[in-house]
Amino acid sequence: MRIVHITKYFSGNGGIESYTRTVAEAAKKAGHEVHVVCATEKKKYSEMKEGGIGVIKLPEIATMMNAPITGPIVPILGKLKPDVIHLHIPNPWAELNVFLYKLTHPKTRLIVTYHSDVISYNPLMRLFAILRLIYLVPAMNFLCDRVIATSENYVSGSSALRLSKNVAVIPIGVDTKKFRPGKNRNRRFTFLFVGRLIPYKGLDNLIEACSIVKGSGKNFILNIAGDGRLYSALKKSASLSGVTDRVRFFRNVSDKKLPLVYKQCDVFVLPSVYRSEAFGIAQLEAMASGKPVISTDIAGSGVPFVNKNNVTGIVVRPHDKISLANAMMYMMDNRKLLSKMSKAARCRAVKFFDCRKTSKRILDVYVR
Repeated sequence: MRIVHITKYFSGNGGIESYTRTVAEAAKKAGHEVHVVCATEKKKYSEMKEGGIGVIKLPEIATMMNAPITGPIVPILGKLKPDVIHLHIPNPWAELNVFLYKLTHPKTRLIVTYHSDVISYNPLMRLFAILRLIYLVPAMNFLCDRVIATSENYVSGSSALRLSKNVAVIPIGVDTKKFRPGKNRNRRFTFLFVGRLIPYKGLDNLIEACSIVKGSGKNFILNIAGDGRLYSALKKSASLSGVTDRVRFFRNVSDKKLPLVYKQCDVFVLPSVYRSEAFGIAQLEAMASGKPVISTDIAGSGVPFVNKNNVTGIVVRPHDKISLANAMMYMMDNRKLLSKMSKAARCRAVKFFDCRKTSKRILDVYVR
């Protein structure tokens, strides 16, 4: 079977990139021919093989709703002649291309993973989001063979998913063999954030929380692993908050080194504030590594579904730097609870979110 993934990008450690790579690799291992079509910020079109997966990268011309606009995708699909197209959304330009292709190739099976709504941060974006829903909901109902949502929480919070008739809930998986517990050699209590440095991650609140924790006299360090457009602003914020001695930034952490980064922390923190954070793969990687998580109770998001409050970690209110700081200090003061949550986090990750189990469920959807 020839499977083609259509996604925004296929490099870096972003959530959708990680998900696409995991599912593509599982399909390749199962004996299928797998291709990925995505955008690149480079100016040249390229074709290559990555681990036996064919990767076609189209130059990004512009962006719309935080997603790339490239040259036409339909001719590439015509050349590849896929049996299954797996479309990862939100990705408006790719959606229009794939739906057009499906209209003229009805026998091609179309599977959509609905990663997130387009969250409207301003009136113009809100208008675009409404216009997109006008075509998206009918297309998901009449052109898609299956729509995959990553949690029941997100289905209940998303208008598009609630209006869709063919939704299957399959959680995102993580490689629990790659991400596993190990020795932590740090002398100071270490918090960790991994992800893109973008507004909805709530890192400004985390830095302010660090200032509160430092003011209490506690000895700790926060490692921020990731890059993004807020890198300079966050470094400046750390300086203004007086926590440059407590907050360290690591811009370029390779996928190979990521498991070690998780091992060298005591608690993972995901301070996201908007439903753009639909699931939080990084918190799942941390849990698989045996680390408790401090996350936020984002309404309609899968984040609190993954991290169970007072079981695998602590869930606090979004935008609440005081609650975030209190949770950090509570973790530092309760080592026995920390150990208990560490074991529970690893157990939950293995039981419900192992990528071998979740990928098999997705491969089953391809043929049904």
